[in-house]
Amino acid sequence: MIFHVDMDAFYASVEQLENPTLRGKPVIVGGVDSLRGVVSSASYEARVFGVHSAMPVQQARRRCPHGIYVPGRHAVYGEYSRRLMDVLSEFSPVLEQVSVDEAFLDMTGTEGLFGQAAESGRGLKAAIRNRLGLTASVGVAKNKFLAKLASDAMKPDGMVVVEPAATQTFLDPMPVGRLWGVGKKTVLELHRVGLYSIAQLRGQSLEILAGNFGDNFAEHLYALARGEDDRDVVTETEEKSISHERTFETDSSDADSLTAVLLDLSERVARRARKDGYSGRTVTFVWRNPDFTRQSHARSLAEPTNSSQTIYASAIALFREVAKPRAGRKFRLIGVRLSNFSQDPQQQSLFQIPKSASNLDAAMDAVRDKFGESSIRRARLADSEAED
Repeated sequence: MIFHVDMDAFYASVEQLENPTLRGKPVIVGGVDSLRGVVSSASYEARVFGVHSAMPVQQARRRCPHGIYVPGRHAVYGEYSRRLMDVLSEFSPVLEQVSVDEAFLDMTGTEGLFGQAAESGRGLKAAIRNRLGLTASVGVAKNKFLAKLASDAMKPDGMVVVEPAATQTFLDPMPVGRLWGVGKKTVLELHRVGLYSIAQLRGQSLEILAGNFGDNFAEHLYALARGEDDRDVVTETEEKSISHERTFETDSSDADSLTAVLLDLSERVARRARKDGYSGRTVTFVWRNPDFTRQSHARSLAEPTNSSQTIYASAIALFREVAKPRAGRKFRLIGVRLSNFSQDPQQQSLFQIPKSASNLDAAMDAVRDKFGESSIRRARLADSEAED
């Protein structure tokens, strides 16, 4: 008995909860001070007008000019998220947090405590409402794939229980794009061979699917179309990457400004890595072009690192490789990502950053821990801010 719990319009709902004058009104969170931002969350009153998360704010304003646009308060949302996970952990210790506002729970064997699926789900929803003042949608099924689909089937404040015997009745009418791992390109490929619904996909033999999509992905599609998913609810997951990004008010080609931002982003990434005890072997420079397309360029290091200087040196080299072939290239967003983690103590390499640089990172971390993130800055960043 797997539960998927998904909060309803989480950020916008928190804003409406904390400011009663916003209740019942179209609330859009994110990008309020920038025409170049994107929507983080939209209340259901705003969704009526076609506003949704990840939409450019300019487009949202055209669709919903009378909406109430508020800046995001991620520290507040993080606190509500922690309270949510506390509530969920009281129902099952087998809890997998997927994002700030959703999680899977393995409720198998809890029937004696909380009742069968429907009763248990109602109790969980009531606990969230009573403790947080917010609503959640809950899906219950025999596996994670079905539970995720079920939680989305009756939003907001809904609950859907998919009994094993009703699996195909639930799945068959859905479009193939609802299958886990099927993106826009795969949907087009499925449509190309005449497969639009999960029922149509289920009618294909494994051999025919393999001929069109390869053995591995064909097996994936074949299993999901039958409601089969053997993934466990994972209680602890290692972080796969650490990244920070910056979106510019206007597209930028100013090398000095861009490199100063890269230094700041590299320091933020490195600090988080040190705080969490990670060292990464892969540094990636990510960027968004003026036409909104997103790209990245990565390199692997000889040794895992969490050194600010090492990460910045790699990021700046990657940036130059991207920018140099096209003079005056403009960037809408740039970012730095560290991945391919190790938590094992590393033997000192002859080519690692000198000990003095490591000591500098540690000293700066100590000052920020005590006095806050803005209490100490590198001179390069202070100079850049003074020029602005």
